[in-house]
Amino acid sequence: MAVISTPQAGRLTVSVMETVGGKETVHARNFPGLKAAATDQAVYDTGSAIAGLQSLPLVSISRTSASELTSE
Repeated sequence: MAVISTPQAGRLTVSVMETVGGKETVHARNFPGLKAAATDQAVYDTGSAIAGLQSLPLVSISRTSASELTSE
């Protein structure tokens, strides 16, 4: 029996660094509903644009994808 993987919507996460009283804290901002068909470059460009609107420095941009698994 073969397994079929069907991409589902994912999530874009932009993490920024905040320093308060000498203590560094990473804050993650999540943006759900990322289309499965979005290219990695488009996701990165969108994350970079969002990070550019933040006053805090960018730590990372990540993509979380999900897939539905079914059998034939």
